[in-house]
Amino acid sequence: MRMEIDLLRLDRDVARAARALRAALGDITRRGTAPPAEDEGGPSAAEARARLENPLEPFRRASARSTYLELTGKTPGLGAELGLASPTAAAAPDPTGLASPLADWVYTLTLERVVWPDRVRLAAAWHAASLTIDLPEPARVSPREARLRLLADPTDAGRQTFAEVLARGSGAVADAARILVERRHEAARLLAEEGLRAIEIPCDPPDAAIAAAEALLRRTESMMERAPTWYGALGRAVGRDAASGWPARLGPRWIEELFRATKLTEGLAIDLGPLPRPLGAASFARALARFGAALARASGRGPFALARAPFDLREARRAALFGGLVADPVFCARALGLGRGRALDQARATARSLLLSLRLDAATVALVFRSGQDGGGHVLLRGARDRRDRFEEVTARALGAPIPGALAGVLPALDPGAAARLAGAVLAARDRRDLIERFDEDWFRNPRAAEALRDDDGAPRSTASRRASEADLEAGLGELARALASL
Repeated sequence: MRMEIDLLRLDRDVARAARALRAALGDITRRGTAPPAEDEGGPSAAEARARLENPLEPFRRASARSTYLELTGKTPGLGAELGLASPTAAAAPDPTGLASPLADWVYTLTLERVVWPDRVRLAAAWHAASLTIDLPEPARVSPREARLRLLADPTDAGRQTFAEVLARGSGAVADAARILVERRHEAARLLAEEGLRAIEIPCDPPDAAIAAAEALLRRTESMMERAPTWYGALGRAVGRDAASGWPARLGPRWIEELFRATKLTEGLAIDLGPLPRPLGAASFARALARFGAALARASGRGPFALARAPFDLREARRAALFGGLVADPVFCARALGLGRGRALDQARATARSLLLSLRLDAATVALVFRSGQDGGGHVLLRGARDRRDRFEEVTARALGAPIPGALAGVLPALDPGAAARLAGAVLAARDRRDLIERFDEDWFRNPRAAEALRDDDGAPRSTASRRASEADLEAGLGELARALASL
């Protein structure tokens, strides 16, 4: 059967659809769904409603089941349309190599178009002023604000207050998160159930990511400083005790200045988006991770679907590589101007905070892709009691104390991107070692290292380079453990 799809045209449509989806998700995550009050200015109510419309509706061809079936050669033949037994048509030859990566994108975009109303419902629950808090006087806050204030509060008593408020009053967020997962998995089942796991987990085989999550939790157990409470552990993960040398304000200019001399971003449009509030070293790690991901996106060349994947391993690797700089003693000395002793102390403190975040990502992989001893299944698809017990068991292992089961789907976000983040962090440990061996310990200041990174990110990506092997993950875990132990 001859493929009727213009693959290059579809690739352009997919790129536009992916950008529209990313912008829309960022918008409702930050701003919620309610229109502004009349006296607040800003967009009108009509404009606010318009931004909640499904961003993928204008791109139906790039987010349709029929397109996915045609790309994969699964379109039923004429006999099936007449109710007769008939084999599906074979996939057409594809000299461009675009059909398979485009199929992954169309699959992902189709799911996102279907569940967009559920994402809007979840965003509304996060931003609704539904929680009552008594500090310093009775007030109504949203779950999103309570979560931010939990992380921002420097005192254990303050964190406890916000933690208890979240656990008591985030039922609407938990319910919306569960409904989103249910609808997404049902849509995936109707589309092509076998495709979801392979797309969300950029590892070969996909179970290698689950094994890596288990291995990371086991190998770093002795390196973790246990906290008596889960909110105490999250407080440590902020990295407030690694406060030396950071700028007073966290903005794009600080990041640009770090790499300006290397010409790492010369000629590239780096879109960092809104940067996090500077609560501690982890905030700067997140900002640098965002830079690394944006660098990988901007460096890609050629057709969109060949340069990027829906759950992109290269993007996750670069995010982890640059985000991890804050725990590098050489970076703390050269970029932050700290003396050798202080730089080492700060790197150690920051590494401890980042390790907690990494262990929480490993726990998320276990909860999203293996919710029990019997294997596969998102924990939010389980019955209430089983969901609570499993969630508390896994989070207790990751943090040293359990997050209450009422917060399953609330904190942390149980999103499928955790597998790519974890694999990216593991492989980035090897990337860092390779850069040090080739360009010395201050590779982040070396123009030749910058050139090598850009060449690597801009090269055509083979199927193998888009997925991590078991051997790659094992080697990365070994290097990660060695690097943590050396601090």
